[in-house]
Amino acid sequence: MGQQTKSTKSKPRKRRNDGGNRVVFIIAAVLMVIYLGGRLSNAFSAAPETTPALHVTVNDSFTSDGWFFRDEEPIDNATGSSVKHIVYSGERVQQDAPLAIIYSDQESMDLSRQLDPLEERISLLDTALQSASDSSNIAKLDQVITLTIEQLAEQVKEGSGSSVASAASSLRTLSLRREAGNVDTNEVSAERDALVSEQSSLEHQLTGRTTELTASSSGYFSEVVDGYESILTPSSLDEMTVEQFDKTVAQQPSAENSNSLGKIVKGFNWYLAAKIPAEQAERLQVGQELTVNFTQASMESKVTVHSINHQGGSDTALLVMEGTEFSSEMVSMREQPIEIIIATYTGLKVPKSAVRVQEQTDSDGKTTQIPGVFILSGSIQKFKMINELFEADDYYVVKQSATDSDMLVERDQVIVQGKNLQNNMVVKT
Repeated sequence: MGQQTKSTKSKPRKRRNDGGNRVVFIIAAVLMVIYLGGRLSNAFSAAPETTPALHVTVNDSFTSDGWFFRDEEPIDNATGSSVKHIVYSGERVQQDAPLAIIYSDQESMDLSRQLDPLEERISLLDTALQSASDSSNIAKLDQVITLTIEQLAEQVKEGSGSSVASAASSLRTLSLRREAGNVDTNEVSAERDALVSEQSSLEHQLTGRTTELTASSSGYFSEVVDGYESILTPSSLDEMTVEQFDKTVAQQPSAENSNSLGKIVKGFNWYLAAKIPAEQAERLQVGQELTVNFTQASMESKVTVHSINHQGGSDTALLVMEGTEFSSEMVSMREQPIEIIIATYTGLKVPKSAVRVQEQTDSDGKTTQIPGVFILSGSIQKFKMINELFEADDYYVVKQSATDSDMLVERDQVIVQGKNLQNNMVVKT
C-alpha cells in the first residue's frame, strides 16, 4: 500500500485584546487624576473666612418698665416758707434728726446764707492757729491729703452729698495744716475775732425767725415728692394682678403733698414691679436673686424675686422684686426702663455658623458627638472643642480653657466659612 501523506492545517493563534485593556487603564488613570486634582484644588483653594474668638461678657436678660413701690411719708411744710435743706437726697436719717431750717421770710434766709461762709472761714482760722506750733511730719500729711483726695473722688462718684462736703472740708483743713508754719498768728487771730463779731451780729438778727424741721421717722430722705406716695405702697402689691397693676400706675398723682419739703422713705427695703412676658416668668421663682440694670441712670442693683403673679392663659405676668440698696438717685426714681438680668456669662464668642460636630470613638467602640470649631493656625486647619455657656440668636458664648490645648482660646482664628474642613489639613493662605 502506498504511504499516504496526511496534510494538517495549522490553526491561527488567537490575538490578545491588549488595545482595549489599555484604553480602560488610561480612562481610569484620567479619572483618578481628575479626582486627586479636585481634592488638591479644594485643599489649596482660597483661604477660608475666619473671625477671631473674642473674650466677651453678656447678660441673659430681658427688658421692661419698672415702678417703685415704697413706704413713703411726705414732710409737711407751710406754703411760702423759705427753706434750707440740711441733708441730701439718699441720706439715711434717724427719727427726730434735723432735715431743714425753715425761715420766716426771705430776708432771714439771706442772713443765714451770709453765716455759712463765715462759719467755714472761722473754722479754717481755728485750724491754722492750732497747727501753727504743730510740728507734724510733712510727708505724713501729704499721704493723708492724697488719701483724702481719693476718698473725695469716690464719694463724688457715689453721689453722697454730706460725705462729699465733709471730705472737702477735711481736705481744706489738711492743706492749711501743711502750710501752718508760714502763718502769722497775730494776723490770723485778728481776722478771726472780726469774723466772730460779725457772726454774732447775724445770729442775733435771726433770733426767733427760724424753725428746725426734723424727721418724724427713720429712713432715707428724698427731696422729690411726685404724688404717688399714697398710691404705690408695698401693701397694695398683695395679690396684685397685671390688670390691677395697669389701673394703679395709671392713676393721677395726688396733689395733696405738692408743697412738701420732701419725703422719708421708711424702712430698709423697696419693691420694683414690672410686667414681663409669660415665657420669662416661667424661668423665675420666688427667692431667686437677680440684678436690675437701670438703663437711663447707668446703675445696677441686686434684687430678689418677691412674687410672680401670672393668670392662666395670659401672655404677661407681674413680677415684683425686692431690693435693699439705696442711693441719691434711687430714692427719687418712680418709673424706670430696666434690664432684668438673670445671669451673666463670660467666655469666648463663637458664631453659630462656625460650629461643627466631630465623631470620636473610644477604646470600647462607643461613638461620641463632640461639638467644636475649626480654626486656622498658620496654614493648617485644626479642630478645637467647645463647651457652651450661653446661646444667643446668632452666636454662642463658650468656656475658655487656660490649660487644654484642644479647647478654643482667645484670639484663635475661627473658620466661619470654608470647604472640606478637616483636622490638620493644610490650606492656602
